[in-house]
Amino acid sequence: MFLSILPSACDKEDPEDLSACFAGREGTIVIYDEYADRYFVHNPQRSEQRFSPFSTFKIPNSLIALETGVVHGIEDTLFWNRSRYPAEDWWPAVWKTPQTLPEAFQNSTVPLYRQIARDVGEAQMQKYLDQFSYGNMDISSGLDDFWLNGSLQISAVEQIRFLRSLCDKRLGISRQTGDLMVEVMVLEKKTNYTLSAKTGGGYLDAKQEQALGWYVGYVDKYDRRYYFALNVDGDSFEAVRKSRVSIAKCALRKLNILPRPKKD
Repeated sequence: MFLSILPSACDKEDPEDLSACFAGREGTIVIYDEYADRYFVHNPQRSEQRFSPFSTFKIPNSLIALETGVVHGIEDTLFWNRSRYPAEDWWPAVWKTPQTLPEAFQNSTVPLYRQIARDVGEAQMQKYLDQFSYGNMDISSGLDDFWLNGSLQISAVEQIRFLRSLCDKRLGISRQTGDLMVEVMVLEKKTNYTLSAKTGGGYLDAKQEQALGWYVGYVDKYDRRYYFALNVDGDSFEAVRKSRVSIAKCALRKLNILPRPKKD
């Protein structure tokens, strides 16, 4: 189902327009046009359902690290306790080397962010998640993994709300921290748009038969900003890894937020 929520007018979009991007997969996407104050939502019931944020939590985790001074700047080389987090066979090669915060963010380096959370500490972590009103704000399942299918849960609608608060400087953090995070999040910078985003994903069950993928962020296009948050189900992490970005970009192209591929 596709839903557009407007303050005072009816929408003219094809109700099946965004559904086609999911190709039968179960999921939701919320897109918010800030200039028009207009929401587009595929699967509105699911858009309010909370799930583990997985690596999309690297956005608030990075903010907290910078704001508390656990990470002093985005050019510093960061390390983690290799006795506590020894390399595992499934790790990408890039995870096995020290990295700056932007590198760790783009590489989604889990051990480094687990170390960051431990360095931040429980009291500070809880303080900032409460301050950010981030999802259910529950870190009780473990300081270094509560966002990895643990106690912390957030919905697609809440992801949008958090990103808007970050960009509108309403999180109660310093301007410098917010500006650094905006810089870290940039993925694509073209002449006519800038895409800033973070992926996330993992298994929701012990048997590793049900996976969830996230893609959240925003697009700056000329003088307008469009926020988006997608989550989608799959029977494996590889399945959601391959589909999450393509589904979100399909929806953003359908709404002419991202350019459509040129035809030969």
